[in-house]
Amino acid sequence: MARDHTVNSIIFESIQPEVAVTKPLFPLPLVLFPGGRLPLQIFEACYLDMVGQCMRDGEHFIVTMSRAEGFADLGCEVSIRDFDQLSNGLLGILAVGERKQQLFNPRQRDDGLWLADSADLPLESTGEVPVEHLGLVELLKSLQVHPAVRGLYSEIDYTDASEVGARLTELLPLDNEVKQSFFEMQDPINRLSELEVEVTKLQIQGRGA
Repeated sequence: MARDHTVNSIIFESIQPEVAVTKPLFPLPLVLFPGGRLPLQIFEACYLDMVGQCMRDGEHFIVTMSRAEGFADLGCEVSIRDFDQLSNGLLGILAVGERKQQLFNPRQRDDGLWLADSADLPLESTGEVPVEHLGLVELLKSLQVHPAVRGLYSEIDYTDASEVGARLTELLPLDNEVKQSFFEMQDPINRLSELEVEVTKLQIQGRGA
C-alpha cells in the first residue's frame, strides 16, 4: 500500500523535541488508537515494574507497533483503567488509548524496558461519517455484536468519523503496517476512504476462499 508522508512531515516539523517527555514503551504486534481499549496480561519483570510505577504515580505508558526490527515511531499513550489478578495468576490490566505520540531518542534499559522521549501529536479533526461511508458504520455495528468486542466497547459513537475509523482499523484483520498507516493519518474522512478499499479486498478474498 502506497503511503503519503506529506501530511505527517508537516506535523513532525511542527513538533519540537525539547517539549518531549520521557515515557516507557510497550511494543506490541498491534495498533491502538485513542479511545481504544486493550486488555493485557503482564508477566515480564520489566513490564510488571512499569505497570506498578504507572499505577503508583498516575503515569502513562505508550503502546507502539512492534516490527521485526524495532518499532514504529508513532504510538498511542495509554492510561491504566483497571487491573486484576487473572485465573492463570498473571496480572491483567485494561489499557485505554489517550493520545497519539511521536517518539524520539528510544533507548533500552538494562532490564529490557524501552524508554523514549515523546510529544503529543495534534488532535484529529472531527466530523460526521459521510453518507457514502455509512456501510462502514453497519460493518462496525456487526462487529460490535461479538461478545468480545461488546465487552470492551459498550458504547460507540457511530456518527463520529474518527471513532468509526479507529475502531474498524483496530478490529479488522488487516496487516499491521496498513493499520499503522491509518493510525498516522490525521484526516478521519481519508481514513474511511482507505478503509473502504481494504474492506473490498477482504470481501474479494473471502469470496475466493
